[in-house]
Amino acid sequence: IAMEVDEACERAGGRDYLELRASRCEVGIAGCGSGKVEGSVRLSSGRTAVAVEVKGPESSPSGAPTKPTAGRDGLLVTVRSIVRPISGLAGEREQDLESKVVSFVEGILDPSCPPRTTVTVVVQILSEDGSLLATILNATAMALVEAGVPLFGSPVAVSIAVADSGTPRVRLDPDLREESTCELVGTYAYLFVTEGDQTGASVVQASSMGRSSAETAMLALATAEKAAEAVFHSRRGGEE
Repeated sequence: IAMEVDEACERAGGRDYLELRASRCEVGIAGCGSGKVEGSVRLSSGRTAVAVEVKGPESSPSGAPTKPTAGRDGLLVTVRSIVRPISGLAGEREQDLESKVVSFVEGILDPSCPPRTTVTVVVQILSEDGSLLATILNATAMALVEAGVPLFGSPVAVSIAVADSGTPRVRLDPDLREESTCELVGTYAYLFVTEGDQTGASVVQASSMGRSSAETAMLALATAEKAAEAVFHSRRGGEE
């Protein structure tokens, strides 16, 4: 796949086209939800920031459905999500984000998670300047870990924007301006699972907006996988 770097396009902060924005994470914060909170994280990526609180696993109410979690046979856990905008009432966009958070959490929970329980994720959007969904999913994963909720592996979410004018031009972790000028904006979440000295990655969620050719879609997916792998190894190196 041919890829072009747009040398004439200056990214905010002088970033390279495959460079993430500066990020900051604070754990053990609380205040965007109510009631008992097991895990809480505030994560910023550039000028996009969210706060996420996790409650649970808590015993599901009597009579609650006990069907297996979507795509995970044998995992009897109910996942709920609330996404709150910066101001005002939640709308269709927040409902769509809630659905994506639920799908993401269902895809990364470990089978050892206590059955017939409920995990609730509360997201407060604090500020927004692009790559919002990736920031939300990464913060959600961190809050789940802080809450002690068992995960099947190490999740990493990244956002990609591609300008498809002739030769595709790709940008990692786009801001709002870049998202508005690109034909395709996608968010891809991967789960890295290590067994022995081997690590494998699988896509647990992929969503995109805009129009794209098959070549553009393949380029975005390939770039996202490489970026997520780099983030995974960077995090693991920081833990050792």
